[in-house]
Amino acid sequence: MTKKETTDKKEQKPVSQKHIFHLHRRLFLLVFAVAVLWQGLLLIDMRLGQYYNELSRTFKIILTIDGKTDNAVLMQMGEGINQKADVASVKLFSAKDGLEVVRRQNPQLAQSILLMGRSQMPAYFELRLVPTAVRNASSLAANLAAEYKGLTPHYNKAHAELVFATGLCVKLLRMAMLFAALLFLAFMFMVEAYPFPKSRIHLMSAVFSGLLAGVCAGAFFAVLIYPTGFLSEAIELFTTPTRQILILVFCGLFGWTLSKWQKF
Repeated sequence: MTKKETTDKKEQKPVSQKHIFHLHRRLFLLVFAVAVLWQGLLLIDMRLGQYYNELSRTFKIILTIDGKTDNAVLMQMGEGINQKADVASVKLFSAKDGLEVVRRQNPQLAQSILLMGRSQMPAYFELRLVPTAVRNASSLAANLAAEYKGLTPHYNKAHAELVFATGLCVKLLRMAMLFAALLFLAFMFMVEAYPFPKSRIHLMSAVFSGLLAGVCAGAFFAVLIYPTGFLSEAIELFTTPTRQILILVFCGLFGWTLSKWQKF
């Protein structure tokens, strides 16, 4: 090897190191951007799911019983209603039981009912519907009123519409997230399966850059929430350790794949 060739080789070495440095910086930014998006989607998914579960749990149809009816007849009516495919559960409350429920939930309202007389509190059936039936709550209530004479349905139509819309949003969001995750996995598989030159190898430093990007994405949301003053409560509301571990694993694998792809 001549002196000139040795000099040229030494001059090219810093250029290669500089290229690797830029590669990791770009890799970090790309993984960081994707991790921020995943963090946001997972936070929204968890909170939206909790909101939907609470809405669904509190929605019910009340069938008040007009006049006095024999208990045996009421039990038979309850069994018939419970056989409906759209009904998840049926509970029968006497006037006294209903008053106790109102007393626990709203003592002032219970006191007002007592002032009007105990006869103002009728016996009633409490119906909880299966999730797919909430959209058709109006038709179900009308059919029950027509089938069982002496029953008057009461429910919050806006509540039913909100339960349906929220449940639909939860399903669409989770399907979109699942589809996006499958696309990322397909991309990683295609990169791994494609024959690249031997110069393109996996780098553990790229895995570290990906993990660092995942940690920074979590810290980014923590900084956004911190000024509100309830960071610890927000962590319990919006995320779980399992979700954070999954994001870190994804970021590490994504960085590992990008170190071989090198198209950014």
